[in-house]
Amino acid sequence: MIKAISISLTTLAFFGCSTVSQNEVFDGVKKETSTRGIENLQWIKTQKEADSVNESVNTLLSSPLSQENAVRIALINNRSLQQTYEQIGISQSELVQAGLMSNPLLGYSVGRGGGVTTTKVTLDVAFLDLLWIPLRRELGGLALEETKAHVGNEVLKTARDVKKSFIDARVAQEQVVLYESQLKSYEASVQLAIRQYTVGNLSKRSFLKIQDTYSHARLESMRLNQENARAREALNRLLGVYGSQTRYSIESKPLDISIPLQSPEGLERYAIEHRLDMSAAIKAVDYAASEAGYAKNTRLLSEVELSAESEKTTDADRFNTFGIKIPIPIFDFGQGRVGKTQAMYNQKVHRLYEVAVNIRSEVREEYATSHYAFERAHETQEVIVPANKQILEETQLFYNGMLDGIYELLEDQRRYGEARMESLTAIGEYQKAQADLEYVLGGDVNATDK
Repeated sequence: MIKAISISLTTLAFFGCSTVSQNEVFDGVKKETSTRGIENLQWIKTQKEADSVNESVNTLLSSPLSQENAVRIALINNRSLQQTYEQIGISQSELVQAGLMSNPLLGYSVGRGGGVTTTKVTLDVAFLDLLWIPLRRELGGLALEETKAHVGNEVLKTARDVKKSFIDARVAQEQVVLYESQLKSYEASVQLAIRQYTVGNLSKRSFLKIQDTYSHARLESMRLNQENARAREALNRLLGVYGSQTRYSIESKPLDISIPLQSPEGLERYAIEHRLDMSAAIKAVDYAASEAGYAKNTRLLSEVELSAESEKTTDADRFNTFGIKIPIPIFDFGQGRVGKTQAMYNQKVHRLYEVAVNIRSEVREEYATSHYAFERAHETQEVIVPANKQILEETQLFYNGMLDGIYELLEDQRRYGEARMESLTAIGEYQKAQADLEYVLGGDVNATDK
């Protein structure tokens, strides 16, 4: 019996030591995301690693921030993402635990009476627990694979969110700059109106209208500055920066529009094959199926306990007893566990179907959004802005020839500025739509098109 227990413990040690490490699992996540254009992930586990990340963040923030560097910072410094990385540690630890056998129970008792002393040593081992280790490890492995897919999807989602937040911050910042020239035009109008009203060349009603327009322009300027502050703080939260780190500048490279996907053909299939949340849903079904099988296999004989007992009484030889304890399925046939795991399996199957349907719908929706956003951005950039620029140039000629007044010139200057702001907003919306489309496809849009 003691020899059998030794063999069991040796087998236990083998099972417990043959699992993959957390770093190996994280490397698998990095491999999955790198094929989708996301690299340089870092899991912060020690203070030394935290200091290294902080140094890298400061270096990246020392120059005007680009969208690429914003994503890079978030992937190593976003603490919500770091929390997600810890799911790997939890799942890997559960896999290790699944490969461990329950500890044996050692008992010792002493009895005295009538001048006789009896000592008893017992050892109880849940032997059948060892036989279920392969099944439990299979479940733990499937759960770990599901976690890997979930973590990878969160990485892609964070990258998408950072891209969109960066675009919002860029657009908000540039709109503030553009509107400053707009506000100067309104200020010039009201200053001229004051002089004309003072000398009696402008009616009170006209003067009040110009003054009201200027006041509303100031309100719009305040709103744009508020939006700029809000957009920047939203980006700061995703980057995980605070204090002096928030004083970074954002690059001023002009926003442009890239050529969109020409056809939606094959995009739904591509998304089904590449979306990591789809992969996680598939792994969840596999796990539920294995768990249901495990429940069926152990429904009647979930545990078998082997026992060894050695008893020594005064002036008598030691008496050894070996036994086995097996549960008798009289009341509990395991039907509750089996029914529960079967229902959970059915639930995961329906969830998989839901995810697949939603992914296909999201692809169609985001493709349409991206397509129409491109049309709007192209129309404003290539038609509306040039047209308003030409109108302003013509009005300038009319003004120089004394055929138009200063108010007409200032009004057309404002219209040109508004057209530029409208174009900036449209381009930003298109770029955000592209970021959404990349995410719902589970990969780079341009690579998908090829």
